[in-house]
Amino acid sequence: MKKEIIVKPSFTFKDYFKANLYIYLTRPAFIIISVVVFLIILVNVTNIFSNEVNLKDIFTSSFVFILLYPLLIIYSIYRHTKRIFKNPRLNENLSIHFNENYMEEVGDSFNMKFFWKDLKKITEKKDWFLIYLEKNSAKVLNKSDLKNNQYNELKQLFNSIDIKKSLKS
Repeated sequence: MKKEIIVKPSFTFKDYFKANLYIYLTRPAFIIISVVVFLIILVNVTNIFSNEVNLKDIFTSSFVFILLYPLLIIYSIYRHTKRIFKNPRLNENLSIHFNENYMEEVGDSFNMKFFWKDLKKITEKKDWFLIYLEKNSAKVLNKSDLKNNQYNELKQLFNSIDIKKSLKS
């Protein structure tokens, strides 16, 4: 594929928050910690119902932390997304260029190339593509930003490059 695909991305907080939430929630460490937290809550609830522990004894600082764990995770992802949106580069005239060798972000004051061989993987979700630069860091490309036949061209390009990918059929 010799053609270059140029996408003008739009940045919406809601989409990036959802993408960051997805990236974080699919980390193996998060899954393991969540299972442990769930088991601790389950054990404490069964102890309450079997009258082995008083209800007021359950509300220790560690148990309160475990109950607030999901809120802390969501809040930290919210703050991370807010930090991303403070980047002044997002206010520039930005475009993303795709070709067979690399993906390039071009703005008024910068130009960054990401060669396919250096990227980790590409994942397609319902509303966006996630292009992983590192194991837990991804560029989000909204499908709504794609014009005309760009979706099909991008899928064809992604299928032609030698990178780990998870694309919808």
